[in-house]
Amino acid sequence: MKNYTFQLLVITCITALLGFTGLEYPGDTFVRIIFLISFIGLLISCLDSVLISRKTRNLKLKEQRQDVRE
Repeated sequence: MKNYTFQLLVITCITALLGFTGLEYPGDTFVRIIFLISFIGLLISCLDSVLISRKTRNLKLKEQRQDVRE
């Protein structure tokens, strides 16, 4: 999911500008739905990148500590 962070950010920004600027056109409801879906995906992607990087960092620290003890 980390690989899609930038794409989701771009989609979220574009759909936010199109959906919530007050312009009236036939697809504005559809664009708002796409915004909500892409925003949720962006949040999940960002949380995933933070949590995964924290796990790998902790694993590396544990390995370094074990190497130092030996």
